[in-house]
Amino acid sequence: MKFVVCIKQVPEVSELRFDNVKRTLIREGVRNEINPFDRRALTFAVEAKKKHDGEVVVLTMGPPQAKEALMEALATGADRAVHLLDRAFAGSDTLATARALSLAIQKEYPFDMVLCGKYSVDAETGHIGPEVAQLLGIGHVSGATKIEFTQSFNHVLIESETDYGFQTTKSTLPVLVTAAERLIKPTRPTTQGVEAAKLKPYRIVTASELTSDTSTFGFKGSPTSVNEIYSIEVKRRCMIIDGPTTQEKAKTLVQTLIQHGLFTGWRKAKTLKIKPPDQRNITGNKAFWTIAEVVRGKVREVTYELLGRGLQLSEQIDSELCAVLIGDGTEEFSQDLINHGADRVYIIQHEELSKYSSDAYASALAETIQTYHPYAVIAPATSFGRDFVPRVAAQLGLGMTSDCIGLEINDELQLVQLKPAFGGNIVAPIISSTHPQLATIRPGMLPEAESNPSRKGIVVRVHPKLDEPLSKVEEERVDDNSNTSGLDNADVVVCVGFGVGGPENIGKVKGFAELLNAPLAATRKVVDLEWMPRQLQIGLTGRSIAPRLYFALGVSGAFNHMVGVGRANFIVAINKDPNALIFKNCDYGIVGDYAEVLPSLTEEMRMAKLGRA
Repeated sequence: MKFVVCIKQVPEVSELRFDNVKRTLIREGVRNEINPFDRRALTFAVEAKKKHDGEVVVLTMGPPQAKEALMEALATGADRAVHLLDRAFAGSDTLATARALSLAIQKEYPFDMVLCGKYSVDAETGHIGPEVAQLLGIGHVSGATKIEFTQSFNHVLIESETDYGFQTTKSTLPVLVTAAERLIKPTRPTTQGVEAAKLKPYRIVTASELTSDTSTFGFKGSPTSVNEIYSIEVKRRCMIIDGPTTQEKAKTLVQTLIQHGLFTGWRKAKTLKIKPPDQRNITGNKAFWTIAEVVRGKVREVTYELLGRGLQLSEQIDSELCAVLIGDGTEEFSQDLINHGADRVYIIQHEELSKYSSDAYASALAETIQTYHPYAVIAPATSFGRDFVPRVAAQLGLGMTSDCIGLEINDELQLVQLKPAFGGNIVAPIISSTHPQLATIRPGMLPEAESNPSRKGIVVRVHPKLDEPLSKVEEERVDDNSNTSGLDNADVVVCVGFGVGGPENIGKVKGFAELLNAPLAATRKVVDLEWMPRQLQIGLTGRSIAPRLYFALGVSGAFNHMVGVGRANFIVAINKDPNALIFKNCDYGIVGDYAEVLPSLTEEMRMAKLGRA
């Protein structure tokens, strides 16, 4: 079997600093490494090669120093290295990068599997894998946690993560797979491997070797551009609450939080909603589309957020606001979307859409876009939207911005997409030169549209022409203990760290969380130990959330975790180690064993909630 592994050399995110004057990232002295997710993809390929008597080709596009990453990959067990190195590649966005990688991979045909990381920890787009798969004309699966080949080796079964559980997808070969953190434990080169790597083939490939039209790469071939970047680093109060007793400390903390709005103003401020008018008078010919997501027979709340912001933006450009439902059995949600602001609902139906398929969903949406020509298409930045929408971008040659935290329209009536990067330390306003504008939006970032049952709208049924899917979900498992959708819009979140001592103690924390009507979250170590579901992990390789209040119980405060809550209004930490990093990244902290502090804090919270404090 032949495996092609795409890797990227990334800076150590925790070491990056931002120059507010020059508005640039300070890279001097920052270490580079193979993207952590790519390292897992590489390790899987090397192990699979040993089992199935194959070859591993490692591929990267980057500056001369990216050779270091390729040599490390060769030392880890890859057989050959291909380095796309040319000034013509400089400034490539995700689509231009995907074009270059796909052309290079085509030269390796026949191959059985292309692997890469779920996303890169510097840009966090997750576009490259799906876009490369689309350009290669093969199926793909994002976020793989398990890969098993059939006996005939013409199909593969892939278990992958979703926001609410796991999916098992059957795909034809060749296939592209993006690796999740738990696919495999990554390996590092041995001294023997480093010496062996010096004798393995390493080849530089230039742009002209891939195509005669090198304008498809670099700045010229990139439909998206960044005007400027700016820092959004939050300054925390770092106030340690002291007192003669644990009860006094807890009382002081609760009173302080009440002054900030706990139990009084937070819910009202957080849930400010956009009310759709009974009828909209639209004279323009543009259309603003939002992709709806349905989970467990309900419209996911992020859909209402897209409609809420869509109402505001469509008003600015005098456009129709539309919602798009994909798949059989979705028609029942059309009136709900109209009630929440949609003037028109497109229902895309086909027998091949009865089960989720990334390539079939992408083809169906792309065909619908080509038929109706919307101004913009925005989708949720969930495991659903981030999986298939990049294929639409590649199929139609569109610029796309993923995981946005905001949308604006400038004076030229362009959609400005606010994209966080480098663990959320900076934000880049991105504009696309192609139409329609295409973006995915992080849940919990935008005001929701509220329901107006008086509204009426138009329902349009679309029946696209689809081929048999290359990959299709065979089984879907929902983790009932994973309240991911609750994390999307929560005012308060309670996080369980390793310091709680064990899974038997999570019940105590759960009682405290229920008092605050707060969902539970977890650190990576807690998830690795299987105390809590992976879908609740917060951090660089987990989820990013933006609650009003984040309680960190027994959380050490490592950088990789804290970037996931950088947009929280207030962070409260309870840790018995006075030197824990969390106290340098919180607003209020109590030094003490959570098991001793939590009962007092729970009592004070209960009294405050009843209005007795």
